Amino acid sequence: MEIVFAIFACLGMFVLGALCLPLLLFLRARRDGGWDDSNMTNIYRVVAHLATHPSDFGKMQYPDGKQPFWYINEDELSDVVDTRPSKDE
Repeated sequence: MEIVFAIFACLGMFVLGALCLPLLLFLRARRDGGWDDSNMTNIYRVVAHLATHPSDFGKMQYPDGKQPFWYINEDELSDVVDTRPSKDE
């Protein structure tokens, strides 16, 4: 009986988290002053675009030309984080 309760508790927490995540994204986007308030579902469109076109985030640029996600197209260990020893070491 205890294992059934544990399974239902885990499933319930998963469902609660799955319901709270979109709400949290929405509330954080609404609080941001730079976010467009004309469409209340803009944050969900961004998440859907990320799911369908993940390579676009490596191509995004600010108006000054800087890339906010410059590390997406790079190798995680050799180009972004200096964790591998050089050939001399």
